Amino acid sequence: MAMTHALTLPPGWLISSRLVPAWQIDTDHLLELEAAGRTDDGRIRWRYRLSRRRRTIFTASDICSGVGAVLTPGELISAARTVLHYLTLRPGDTDADYFDTYTRAQLEWRDRYAEELSIYAMDEWCGYCGGDHASPGCPSGCGG
Repeated sequence: MAMTHALTLPPGWLISSRLVPAWQIDTDHLLELEAAGRTDDGRIRWRYRLSRRRRTIFTASDICSGVGAVLTPGELISAARTVLHYLTLRPGDTDADYFDTYTRAQLEWRDRYAEELSIYAMDEWCGYCGGDHASPGCPSGCGG
């Protein structure tokens, strides 16, 4: 059973058709994120799926929280920002070999959408309203 079953969702989040917490980033992109257990040193292991128009672009469980993190809406937001940050890296942001395992579809997605979506992973700035908070906690259409 997923560890996120009793978690209160942050504002603007929903439960996906896969019955996991989901952040509708924009009209086309959905990031599903669930706590999938803990590592031996007490980190939350996050399972995620980024889709565009219901087509899976990325899916993995290679992101973990800090040691001893507690499952809260804030931790869910932090994990979502971390996942989106890594998925929106572009050439020049990191070593070229970072993209060696990307599929053709992932490379095409990166080249077309990563820069635009990276704004939602920024620190201390909301990609929706421009406020000084993380985007994943901001409901669509907020006034700032």
